[in-house]
Amino acid sequence: MFLSNKYISIITSLIILLLIGCEASTETFLFDGSTLEGWEGSSKAFRVEGGSIIGGDLEEPLNESYYLCTTKKYRNFELTLSAKFNDDKAIGNAGVSFRAKRVPNSNEVASYQADMGHIAPKFISLFSDHTPQDMDNPFSLWGSLVDECRADTSRYPNADQFPVVFLGIPDRTQINEIVKIDDWNEIKVFAYENNIEIRVNGVTTVKFTENKDISKEGFICLQAHSGEPFEIQYKDIKIKEL
Repeated sequence: MFLSNKYISIITSLIILLLIGCEASTETFLFDGSTLEGWEGSSKAFRVEGGSIIGGDLEEPLNESYYLCTTKKYRNFELTLSAKFNDDKAIGNAGVSFRAKRVPNSNEVASYQADMGHIAPKFISLFSDHTPQDMDNPFSLWGSLVDECRADTSRYPNADQFPVVFLGIPDRTQINEIVKIDDWNEIKVFAYENNIEIRVNGVTTVKFTENKDISKEGFICLQAHSGEPFEIQYKDIKIKEL
C-alpha cells in the first residue's frame, strides 16, 4: 500500500513521541524533594532542607565521612543530580558513590565515586600517578573518578594510609572552565557493565573501562566528607536503569 508523504510524516512523528514517552517512563526520581524516603543513613550528617539533601554542617565539622545510601541496588544506569557547596574557602569535599556496599563496622562504603569539591594537592600525588603542577592551592576534584575501601586493597597505591585510588582525573583547564564553584553543577554518571563515564555540566570529564573483577551492582550513596565545617547540597536526583 502506498502512503503519501503527509501520512508518513504523521506516522514518523507518532513513533518519535512514543519512543520519547517510553524513554521518559524509565527515569525515576530518587529524591522526592521533602523526605529521605528510599534512603538510609546518619541523621547526624544529613537532613532535608529547601528542596535539597544537605550533608555536613557549617558550625560543627564531621569527625569522619558519612554516606546516605539508597535502599535499592542498581547495576547499569544513567544517574543525574545537581550538587553545590556552601563553602567559601574551597575546602569542601564530597562525592556520589555508586555500585557501593557498606563496609562492616565502619561508616565507609566500598565503591566507585564521582568526586567533587577540593583537596590538598599532596593527596593526589599520594593516591594516583598524577603530580599536580600547583602544589600550593586546593586541587579541584570535580569530575574525577575514585575507587575506595574494597576488601582487596591491591589496587590502592598507599592502602596503609587509606584504601583509595584516583582512576581518572580531568584536564585542569577543562574542569576549571566548566565548574561553577559557587553555584549548582550537574553531575551525570553512566555505568554499563565495565564502562563508566562522568560528565559535569554536559561535558565528559572521565571515561574508564574496568579490567578487574569488581562488583557491577550496588547502592547509590551521597557523601558528607569529614574535615572542616562546610555543607554539600544535593538535589534533582534521578536515575534511568539501562
